[in-house]
Amino acid sequence: MFLIGALSMVFASAINAQKTTSLTELEKQRVIDSFSKVLNRNYVYSDKALLMSQFIQQKHQNKGYKNMNDPKQWAHQITKDIRAIEQDHHLSVRFDPDLEASIRIFEATLEKETTDFGKEKSQNFFFRKAEILKGNIGYINFTNFADTNYLSRKTVQAAFQFVANAEALILDLRNNFGGRPEMEKEIAGYFFNEPQQTGRTYNRILDTWTEEWVVDQLKHSEGLYLTMPLYILTSKRTFSAAEGFAYNLKYLKNAILVGDTTRGAAHTTRSFALGNGFVGFIPFTRFEHIITKTDWERIGVVPSISISEELSLYKAQELILKNKLLSISDTTEQLKVQWLLNDLYSRMRKINVPNETLKQYTGVFEEFLFTLEEGKLFCRNTHQQDKKDMLVAINDHVFKIDEQSHVEFVTDKQGMVTSIRLLWDDGWVDTVQKSK
Repeated sequence: MFLIGALSMVFASAINAQKTTSLTELEKQRVIDSFSKVLNRNYVYSDKALLMSQFIQQKHQNKGYKNMNDPKQWAHQITKDIRAIEQDHHLSVRFDPDLEASIRIFEATLEKETTDFGKEKSQNFFFRKAEILKGNIGYINFTNFADTNYLSRKTVQAAFQFVANAEALILDLRNNFGGRPEMEKEIAGYFFNEPQQTGRTYNRILDTWTEEWVVDQLKHSEGLYLTMPLYILTSKRTFSAAEGFAYNLKYLKNAILVGDTTRGAAHTTRSFALGNGFVGFIPFTRFEHIITKTDWERIGVVPSISISEELSLYKAQELILKNKLLSISDTTEQLKVQWLLNDLYSRMRKINVPNETLKQYTGVFEEFLFTLEEGKLFCRNTHQQDKKDMLVAINDHVFKIDEQSHVEFVTDKQGMVTSIRLLWDDGWVDTVQKSK
């Protein structure tokens, strides 16, 4: 929970005028004392908090920070030092006078936490794309979990309503850095038709355990409940609430995670004003999942299918199409799905077919003329105003011509090319003999 308040222009000007440009040893000591105090009171692991506070206190006494007078550089070093003891990605110290002042206003006036609604709205509440991919596969890309309000909920509902008729759904969290846990639970609720307990959370500040549930989403989604197979794309950047979202759906809804292991930040964080323009970000809760009895802190959320993030979207589509191919018996429909798979392979794979093989594919096949130019195979269609396409290899004898057609070169027992099979995206297949 990051406490970000709005400052008046006058107050902001006053704060900016007081920003420290060079730290004194006394200022460093005061910040270290303040940080040690809130760390020992609030960090989720009390024993680790003591070790971290003792380390930075001792280092300061031993003049370990003596030559570090730049506030941002020193804050970075403090963060580096405490993370060397406890590898918690949420734990940090930052030099941010405006944020510190905002936190103090919050604490002094007990104002309710506010969100920059206009900024979130201008970013469409972090929803970047919702579309239907070939093969009736839904795809949604969002990069953060926004605040829960009427307009953000309508945006979420519109995105999921758009993909509601898809046969499978891909959620892209490769660039999702977390955000509001309340919104994370509400979005997860689209995949449950009743409240679902996910686990429990320990709060160090309150010293209590609290049950965690996916909310009854039907009241926000107007009855929209998604039951299609779910695939989630992850990367090393997937962080915090996005990790929790993927983790819960992996274990509670059998979602298939495709990509890379996430960053491993499971603890909820609160920010504290430390003085002299410094802010400490201290995790104060830890999660225990109802199934695994643990969380993803430090280790990250491990994908079901490990693959580079550049190929993860293609891989998810491949898994969906392969499962679809196994479920249909109609020949034409099988050919359509196989065409989509081949089209994916033309983008996923980089096949280098030897020049000697490509030479065998040159020649005239009625209106289709295949030529080899500088190691590339081209197709010219004389019936379409000499339309010319560079072929992309799917394997050593099947190539993509354009967005509607592929070509397969057919050989006889002696290995000579005798014909081609033109494979169309609607399942139609044409066989054309090679011209003499």
